[in-house]
Amino acid sequence: MPHRDVKRAPSALGISWKARIHPRAPGTQTIRVVLQLAGPAALEQLLNIVVDWTDAYLAGHLGTVALAAVGLSGQVINLVAAFFGALGVGATALVARAVGARDPEQAGRITVQALLSAGLLGIGGALFALLSGPALFRGLGAEPAVEHAAATYLGWVALSFPAMAVLFVGNAALRGAGDTLTPMRTWAVVVFTNALLAWALVGPWSPWHVGVAGLGMAAACARALGAGLVLIRLWQGTSVLRLPHRWPGLEWGLVRRILNVGLPAGLEQLLLQLALLQLTGVITGLGTAAYAAHQVGLRVMSLSFLPGWGFAVAASTLTGQALGARRPEEGKRAALVALLLALGLMGSLGLILALAGPLLVALFTEDPAVIAQGTAALRITALIQPVMAVSFVFSGALRGAGDTRYTLLVTAASIWMVRLPVAALLAHGLGWGLPGAWLGMFADFAVRALLFGYRFRSGAWQRIRV
Repeated sequence: MPHRDVKRAPSALGISWKARIHPRAPGTQTIRVVLQLAGPAALEQLLNIVVDWTDAYLAGHLGTVALAAVGLSGQVINLVAAFFGALGVGATALVARAVGARDPEQAGRITVQALLSAGLLGIGGALFALLSGPALFRGLGAEPAVEHAAATYLGWVALSFPAMAVLFVGNAALRGAGDTLTPMRTWAVVVFTNALLAWALVGPWSPWHVGVAGLGMAAACARALGAGLVLIRLWQGTSVLRLPHRWPGLEWGLVRRILNVGLPAGLEQLLLQLALLQLTGVITGLGTAAYAAHQVGLRVMSLSFLPGWGFAVAASTLTGQALGARRPEEGKRAALVALLLALGLMGSLGLILALAGPLLVALFTEDPAVIAQGTAALRITALIQPVMAVSFVFSGALRGAGDTRYTLLVTAASIWMVRLPVAALLAHGLGWGLPGAWLGMFADFAVRALLFGYRFRSGAWQRIRV
């Protein structure tokens, strides 16, 4: 990259490079920029959750076999999607750097290479799912009827994996360029289309009644439409991100840079999912009521994750842009503002969840044992929210800087060496039950918060080359 005059470099927090923030007086401008990025990102994540909820709701009305089939298929889909997300992390970090350096052509080249890689990875993921899905379901102990239904659902969804990869990575590139509104709007279209098609194909008034296959068709079509909308937006371009309007070839140098940042993030998510499967075994050992309460508690608590995700995206985008602009202090200041906002909002939500626990859990079940255990677990959310906010925001800032190897090591070590042992000790060894397992979650996020906070304060992320 050619040398740039630091004094004339653009402001990372201005996004359009028109506004410069005084180094000692961030004021309301930094807050406004952080909220502009975080709000749509949080809503996008909520819409992503709604897609899964829609399929689960309609599958439940098709019967137990369909519900189990969609759940099993979801594990395979999430596994493949983790690799799409890895490319997305790399795209966000590198695009943010290019945007901060005021180099829209470079941002466009990076985006094109990420999209091409995503398409190829999507084709590979589709082949893996189509060829290995039935064997995976069989290995998980699915009954023949469930295995057949899961293979049918996954078969349709897998056809959209290339489009899903483009959707994930295209949205990630837009977030790196400071545009979180387009991804949110795109997911709104995906949610509406998925729900409309699913109801038309499998709803109680549907003339077709194609069963679980209809849910797969609806999901595939909705994601394909979303990918098309993202590509149109990228083709139109913005002042900070312009795609080259010619047929591109693979630039292995750029692809390696994207993977160098993204693969550790993908491995982090893979190890996280494997650890969560192990945690499931710890909780199922407490009995059916405890496991049901755990699932209900996670669904309720997931609402409090959304602000954390949004502010993590804001910290990631602004940190990357600040480093590209050679103004690391602006990225540091933006991350700290995002942290303060996350602490306030997530802390308030945690307190509400803790106080309204019985009412919230009762929305999902009438079983007194489940309500009692779920309520006890949700009361721990007041403890978890502050450390989760710190973990989310600082890890987001580190990923935006390209420091994904550090986040991989910390997350993997913490969840395997802290959450799992502490949860098993407190839940079974000391007999604290489900609250003990959730205290293991608190210990995990507390350790991550300390280590991510230390790394961020050290400034080592400012020297990461991507």
